[in-house]
This record gives sequence, structure tokens and C-alpha cells, in this order.
Amino acid sequence: MRLSESGKITLKALLSLAFLAALVFVAFKTLPVYINDYQLNDYIQNQTPFWQTQHASEEAIRKTIILKAQDLGFTLDADDMTVEATPNKVTVTLDYHVPVDLKVYTLQLHFTHSAENRAI
Repeated sequence: MRLSESGKITLKALLSLAFLAALVFVAFKTLPVYINDYQLNDYIQNQTPFWQTQHASEEAIRKTIILKAQDLGFTLDADDMTVEATPNKVTVTLDYHVPVDLKVYTLQLHFTHSAENRAI
């Protein structure tokens, strides 16, 4: 009888399964963070023209972004963003880290986004 027909699992197969399980676990933990980050970036890209036409203050823009980030599960503070709101343009820059607990290691994902809208 050949080894492949004996029903025994080899060390190579066991290590391959462990690696695959670890890969699935990391993807399960990090993929939602990337999706939420994409949603936050999309939000600031879409809202910047509205903030410019509404002449929103810098503080109001900061509060709105912080609330949106909290809805998505991020903790942002005023130090993580730069907001410049003038009558002619609105510029928003985000630079923040999101910790992801992988049980044996805490992965720090770094994200940077910016959006700008100028008056015509």
C-alpha cells in the first residue's frame, strides 16, 4: 500500500493546513478594516463638494468625520486629520492607524487619504 492511500497525514500537509488557516484568519480580521477604510475615504470624497457649497466650518467638518469614523468602528481624533475650509476651497487630509489584534501580534494598519474641492 502506498503512503498516500494509508490515510495518514504528513507533516507537510499539516503545515500547509495550518498556514492556510492562519491566512484565512488574518484575512477575516483585516478585510473588514480595509472595507471600512474604503467607505470612509469614499465619504470624504463625496462630502467635500457639499461642505464647500454649504460653507461648513472646519470644526463642523471635523465633528462630522469623527462621527462617520465612529460609525465605521474607527477612533479618529483631531490630530489624525487636517481640515482647511475657506470660501474658495475645502481640503481634508486623514492620516491614521488602525490596530488589528491577531492574537499573537497586533498589526498596525496605516491609512492616508485626502480630498479637495475648489469653487469654480
